[in-house]
Amino acid sequence: MSYGFYRAERATIPHPPIPLSMCLIVEEAMRVAWKQVKNRKPSRIDLLSADEDAITHELYETLVDEVFGKGIVDGFDEERFTVVVREAKLRNFDGTKLDKMPDLLVGIAGRNDVYKSSQDWLFIECKPVDASHTVGVHYGAKGIARFIRGEYAWALPNALMVGYASAGYSLDPKLSDGLSERAKEFEIIDLPKVCPKSKAAGANALVYISQHGRTFIYQETGKAAPPIRLRHLWLQRN
Repeated sequence: MSYGFYRAERATIPHPPIPLSMCLIVEEAMRVAWKQVKNRKPSRIDLLSADEDAITHELYETLVDEVFGKGIVDGFDEERFTVVVREAKLRNFDGTKLDKMPDLLVGIAGRNDVYKSSQDWLFIECKPVDASHTVGVHYGAKGIARFIRGEYAWALPNALMVGYASAGYSLDPKLSDGLSERAKEFEIIDLPKVCPKSKAAGANALVYISQHGRTFIYQETGKAAPPIRLRHLWLQRN
């Protein structure tokens, strides 16, 4: 009993945001891993025809095996990060679903005094963006919506979306256009705006940030979850 009260008093929910500096490092690491995937000879995967799961797994393995801790990306190492995980099973905000599986989770070192360590990650959801996988129907309804409903990153105020963009599908203006058309569905507070700290690298677009309301109540406090800021990194497949 006393332990429960201690946790309630010392803990806050949502957790503090994942620092911008950590987000920028992870995004650069993903760009570097993506470049290695595209330039590998012989290629292990055809990015133009592979499905979402195959692409994400290739990106994950490259990120972990060839980039993390290798000195290629400054700061992407065990001093600042703990682990990169693929499709771990986590519960949703109220525990009614125990098998939510975000595409990638990146652990941040030094965040030990948070309410739920099991939920304290940089959550990354990855989706293809092309004629068959539009912003509204796929990237939004099967990606962004999971953050809004409290399935992913419910204990945090920020997260990352990654798009695997085919030729002709650039983040600007495709993302804003797609979200504008379904603004109510995606609880739009702020349409995507470029992150001033982001840097474009080759064919990879600048990172944009959107803000969305959330539609659930914290079981722990009885209060409505605050909005979430989603960062958007689109990686070109061609």
